[in-house]
Amino acid sequence: MEPVDKVRARSDALADLGLSPSASSSEIREAWRQIAFHSHPDHRDGDSSGFSRAKAAYDFLRKEGSVKKGGCNAGPPQPRRPRLKKRIIELPQEDIAACKAMLSPDQVLSHMHSAADACDIPEERVSDHVPDAVGCYGRHLTYFVTTPVHHGANRVALPTTVLSGTRHTEAEILSFQSKDTGAGEVVIPDTIRERKFPGAKSVRIRFDADQDIRDQFWLAG
Repeated sequence: MEPVDKVRARSDALADLGLSPSASSSEIREAWRQIAFHSHPDHRDGDSSGFSRAKAAYDFLRKEGSVKKGGCNAGPPQPRRPRLKKRIIELPQEDIAACKAMLSPDQVLSHMHSAADACDIPEERVSDHVPDAVGCYGRHLTYFVTTPVHHGANRVALPTTVLSGTRHTEAEILSFQSKDTGAGEVVIPDTIRERKFPGAKSVRIRFDADQDIRDQFWLAG
């Protein structure tokens, strides 16, 4: 069918539905609904020929794209949300060294006195941890720590500016108590995340994180 023939056929189809050439998708649907209700052959006052003509017109308009899905309440087409991409960032050696330096006794004492959310760590053996990579899934962060959690007091120094785009790396020491030893996961509370991790929607720490743990991160939904 030539373009001019398509235009003419569309105009004729709209006329069969009692509509103007500028009729919208919702107006086409509503016109067909009214005709189908009042002119259906099963209706007492139905018009068989009018119904057949209107149905053929509606089917034509639907096939050539003048009738959008969703009915008269359908709004403009919604853009597809971009699919989140996963990536694992290997932390630079200088960032790892800076985190380790923060865990030195003098630096820890200074940090603990100044941090409002620091936990009181009893005078006992404390296990220190530093991540070597960060998994990013949109704005959800997973820090990978190769060392296992130890029973009792644990400290982990984390770079907090992963999503901020700044060249200057900032880090924080987070302290917690564990009843177990080995692999595990710690979820950072929202109150700390909102203040310490700019732009992050969630923050997790995976301990004893070997290559299998990283593979699981990639494969997770």
